[in-house]
Amino acid sequence: MKAIKYLVLIIIGGVRVVHSQPGTVTDKSSVYSRVREQANAMGQAFLRGDYDTFAGYLYPVIINSMGGKEQIAATLRKTVSNLKANGASFSNITVDNPSKIIKAHSELQCTLQQHTTIKTRDSKIVTTSTLIAMSENGGKDWFFIDTSNKAEKDIRKALPNLNQAIVIPPQRKPVVYKL
Repeated sequence: MKAIKYLVLIIIGGVRVVHSQPGTVTDKSSVYSRVREQANAMGQAFLRGDYDTFAGYLYPVIINSMGGKEQIAATLRKTVSNLKANGASFSNITVDNPSKIIKAHSELQCTLQQHTTIKTRDSKIVTTSTLIAMSENGGKDWFFIDTSNKAEKDIRKALPNLNQAIVIPPQRKPVVYKL
């Protein structure tokens, strides 16, 4: 019966799904590419100072808890302006490939490691943080939550729909390079 269901998916939607573990999507390369592309687009929007676009990639619960997209954008403009006034700037943001994508109820979920480079007057600081990525429409659009400086228990409390199979690595210490 499962074989027939998967054959119908292939014929109708052109979607190739290989079932390995319950709730795990293992062969949807376009979904994996899309989450990484959107995480990179979010990082590039931040670097360009396009905080409205950046805020649009944040998970809606986070947006609401911070007073909306406009409030987030205004706060970021002020924070980045203060950093620049003190000789610091964000110079690069990259993301690694996503972890295994997990299906949790109606969402797809995964994590990505994000590397952010901050330049100061006398050093370059590289931070690595974990982004949680969630999609409510089968991987077409992704929203992100940065787990930096947050305890896993607090993250899971704020996101009760987060699948227990999602691994949130501990925060790494920043790497500082003297210039």
